[in-house]
Amino acid sequence: MIQDRQGARKLFENCKVQGFELRFKRDEKVKLKFDIRGENPSIVYPYTDNTQSQTTEMSGSATDKERYNGDNVTYILNGKLYPNIYGVTIQVKKESGTKTELWIKRYLERGYEIPDIIDELVIDATLSRDKYEERHFGTFRTKLKRLVLTSDETNINASGTVLGLLRYYVAGAVSAETYTSGEGIIA
Repeated sequence: MIQDRQGARKLFENCKVQGFELRFKRDEKVKLKFDIRGENPSIVYPYTDNTQSQTTEMSGSATDKERYNGDNVTYILNGKLYPNIYGVTIQVKKESGTKTELWIKRYLERGYEIPDIIDELVIDATLSRDKYEERHFGTFRTKLKRLVLTSDETNINASGTVLGLLRYYVAGAVSAETYTSGEGIIA
């Protein structure tokens, strides 16, 4: 792995991904965070190449509208759409095997009680671009199978809307796909 911070480059050899976190939350961009570890210390990057990097200011720009955003995400549990889900975090850790957890933050709402056992959860994050009128440019789909509730951390001693957290152990497969609507390529 090469770290490039303001022109100072460091090389980290023999690094491995120890875990990652994928987070979908309303009013935020979809976020992916890696936990990367290695046994060797970093060294100064020994090569001189002309690799160019580009930094773009994202706040309020046109590019900002081209990111996957939590407001354009749907959650389908066992074939039923759940509009009361506020956000989802998938956390994977590799320690003596692989452990996958799912955290669901949801509004308490009648008719949308989330089951203790979920056979399949499908999360669709849709990428829309303003220049394509009412057409979706692409979709990032994540599927999780066989989820078992491990804890309900909902605190109902609050004024206003209650936002409850459910933790699930993922006993089945996890997959992710990115595809277009057939109208173009995702850049």
